[in-house]
Amino acid sequence: MNTRKTVVASLLALALTHPPAATAQCPGDCNADAHVTIDELVAAVNAALTGCPADGSTAGGTCRPRGIITEPDVFLPSPGAATPINQTVLQINDAIYQASGFGNTFMVVTSEGNVIIDTSIFLTSAGHRDLLRAINAGPVRDIILTHAHSDHIGGVALWKEPATDVIAQRNQIEFLNYENRFRALFARRNLEQFSLLFGVKQLPPFAPPDAPVDNYGGQPVATTFFDEFTEFKLGGLTFQLMHTPGETPDHLTVWIPEYKIAFPGDNYYLSFPNLYTLRGTQPRQALDYVRSLDTVLGWKPEILAPSHGAPLYGRDHIQQVVGRYRDAILYVHDKTVQGLNAGKDVYTLMHEIELPPDLAQDEVYGNIPWSVRGIYEGYIGWFDGNVSNMYETPAAAIYPELVERAGGPDVLAGRAVELIEQGDPQRALHMADAALAADPNNVAALQAKRQAVQRLFDQAINLNERGWLNAARIELDARLHSTPE
Repeated sequence: MNTRKTVVASLLALALTHPPAATAQCPGDCNADAHVTIDELVAAVNAALTGCPADGSTAGGTCRPRGIITEPDVFLPSPGAATPINQTVLQINDAIYQASGFGNTFMVVTSEGNVIIDTSIFLTSAGHRDLLRAINAGPVRDIILTHAHSDHIGGVALWKEPATDVIAQRNQIEFLNYENRFRALFARRNLEQFSLLFGVKQLPPFAPPDAPVDNYGGQPVATTFFDEFTEFKLGGLTFQLMHTPGETPDHLTVWIPEYKIAFPGDNYYLSFPNLYTLRGTQPRQALDYVRSLDTVLGWKPEILAPSHGAPLYGRDHIQQVVGRYRDAILYVHDKTVQGLNAGKDVYTLMHEIELPPDLAQDEVYGNIPWSVRGIYEGYIGWFDGNVSNMYETPAAAIYPELVERAGGPDVLAGRAVELIEQGDPQRALHMADAALAADPNNVAALQAKRQAVQRLFDQAINLNERGWLNAARIELDARLHSTPE
């Protein structure tokens, strides 16, 4: 293929993958002579990418590139801090309110109706609605979902009115299919991870092994979907939505240029992020977080209002805090990649990798070692290069024989207690597990594991870790109650 044909083919492919905006544009054959010249094709591609008419006109106004407005024609300054309305509601500025909880709900008030951004979890969504509607009961014109986790979509039905448009990124459809596919697993694991939050006393069973599989039964709550970018105007404000994958593949960020405020959903909160969550998840790509945060920081927001925690104010402050957060994620990612290329195993890296002091982050929700393992296995899968792990027989298969040769499960249970007293409850868990592999109902081993779990619970500050340890206490207490002395 000659150079001219190569250029035309490349431009045509680009034009076809970037359909023109809904403005007056010619599709390439601008002079209707049945021949498409390179100049006409370039104009069509430019129209597709910018939203500007291919004939060069401004279509009734100044033609600007499709995308984020960083310097709006009208900028409406906000105060330098939020004002508490009550214990739950913050007033972010003269038009935006935040109801705080396990997932924030935002209300943007305009002269033509209100826009709701995220709707919290079912536990708090009704309270959020009542509190925000007491401030302004105008019609809900739009609901925007930063992503489809339950603590963001739990109140959609409460807020939605007959004329309300619910907007989400298109990947929400498959993401909800995925969550529905494993609904029985997640029903159990969500209760385990959030056992303290929900006050769980007894864990539900898993699904029967022959339960039917529903691969595509997700029920999207949105009515409008977009791919990479969309925008609308309401009451003098511009709402721009950008696909910013991170915590989920359907994640988006909302930008209101008139206030220079960004709503980053769960791509930023006051803890190192859950690059891997213990309840189970598809790989969360660290570089997606980095790129998405870079994108938002490039808008130079004056306010950042995440879906968990309080808003951040001040361009320089946001650049510093969120920039350090982004850099911390990239540091953990790159150190994990370095370790992989050096042939190190995942447990070595989980022990070795920690953030330097200048990038230190709270780990009350996300956790560095879990993130390292999530990145490691997200890139290369479960096989660690040890041929012993290629086969279906696990290391635990030899535990009963090892326990017998060591003197029986009571001996290992006793050693587990010694390890706890020596300040090593993690190794004590493995010792107790080995004893229980030989005798699942061994009371001494169950008690030793229960003691190790309690020690770890007392030391833990991470909310997810505490939830799983609490679930382990519930399960072990049930086993001890049903096991005769």
